[in-house]
Amino acid sequence: MLQHQAPQPKRNQRRGGTAETESPRADKQSRLGNSALTERTVGKTASSGLGNDELSGWVGGGGTEQAMVKGVSRPDKLSTGMKGALIGASEVELHTGEDGSGAVVAKLTEGTAAEVVKSKGNFLKVRARSGDKNVEGWVAKELFSDQPAISKDEENSSLRDNYVYSKFDGDQSPKNPTGKEATQGYLGNCFLIGSLAAVANTSPQIIKDMVKYNAEKGTYTVRFYEEKSGGKSTPVYIEVDSYLPTSSSDRKDPSYGGDAGGPLWAAIVEKAYAKWKGGYDAIGEGGVGSETMQEITGGRSASKNPGSMKPNEVIPYFTAAKKAGQAIYAGSKDGRKSEAQAPFSGSSSGPYSATLTHTHKWNEIIPGSLRISDTGGKAGTAKDTGVEGDQKAKIVGTSVDKGSIDYKANRAELKFKNGIAPAQAKDLEVFFQYHGVIDLQAFVIANHAYAFEGVVEGDKLQFYNPWGSYQPKPMTAEQFLANYDSLSVNTPPANKSAGK
Repeated sequence: MLQHQAPQPKRNQRRGGTAETESPRADKQSRLGNSALTERTVGKTASSGLGNDELSGWVGGGGTEQAMVKGVSRPDKLSTGMKGALIGASEVELHTGEDGSGAVVAKLTEGTAAEVVKSKGNFLKVRARSGDKNVEGWVAKELFSDQPAISKDEENSSLRDNYVYSKFDGDQSPKNPTGKEATQGYLGNCFLIGSLAAVANTSPQIIKDMVKYNAEKGTYTVRFYEEKSGGKSTPVYIEVDSYLPTSSSDRKDPSYGGDAGGPLWAAIVEKAYAKWKGGYDAIGEGGVGSETMQEITGGRSASKNPGSMKPNEVIPYFTAAKKAGQAIYAGSKDGRKSEAQAPFSGSSSGPYSATLTHTHKWNEIIPGSLRISDTGGKAGTAKDTGVEGDQKAKIVGTSVDKGSIDYKANRAELKFKNGIAPAQAKDLEVFFQYHGVIDLQAFVIANHAYAFEGVVEGDKLQFYNPWGSYQPKPMTAEQFLANYDSLSVNTPPANKSAGK
């Protein structure tokens, strides 16, 4: 799944600023493959058959496999490979001895993510990150808390991201939820946050009803819906505590959903969703928005291909769907083709070198899309061999002796076979597909989820970027069709369907 790329930020940076400043949030989404697919592979829909009383009067609490002790999730059963965190002491020591004795392997901050390696008596051998490496040691079982798996470090996949679980006290359930309260953090799950924002924009009561705060235990029960055979959606209840991933330097600011000091209901829902689906890492690689909206509302999602729409159909479609109370979610295109460039320099004997340029600093070449042609007709076409995720690749072609491309540095080197070099370096014309900001005027990010807010200025569409920043500008019907290739609407129970 393709997504825009951006420069590497410092780990402790946060989002913010204007569209002209460096965006740590933009980078984190890019590196995690922030898929915005809605209906591209979806062919099924589901009808819930649930009434308003069932939506608003439920009482959660069942269906979980852990005990809640003083607001902390503690597993009833332990198994090798179980993910969690070390919670219960301000500093947690790992020891070499199976009974928690022996030399100290590492001293870890409370909340450090950990994985069970072995269990013996009242002690566990766990694996955890310490600095830039993994360490293993023994710790008392009572310090292990069952938590969703943290996302993997993009620079070293053997490590988890360097986040710790921190407790957020008080009732964080939604009060008067709006779409703008759903903000995405350093996790590639715009499909989930965008879906929550889309539902909150049209049916805030559903968001209020899906989260129940259990004051006595200090926990939350979150309700989702799972499609069963026959197309019926059945409630699923997930109970979570109030510990959320943060950086160790700022334990009041969630690293994933939510912002410091702001509403955290989306972060609670995100955690419950991660627990249900198998971890933060499992939901950080993209998803399908139409299915996710069904899991939130229990109602039907329907898909529409923007490519089948005419400009004069766009505004009426969105207006009708909004009037019908439907949640609307759109996915932007994977990328865009660059304008022609002639950046190469060098003599006829080669090699030729070039620095390729972009229209925005977040943009990067999509590996495998580079094409170099000789406008003078002396040399054949060359292309890169990269695939998504590559940092470097070869440039090959029938006329090419050797060549390479560094996607991060945007540097290309090329040498042709004897006797077939171009007449001059400037005859080498370059095209490529890129992801990043695919529309500077409307400021649309490639392969990203957006929640529809409404029709503004009479004839323009306003979307919400779940990053919480870098919002797109109101766009015309023509701009929408140029930038988006997926669209999904969800009809919560008791709401009438808009046009198909």
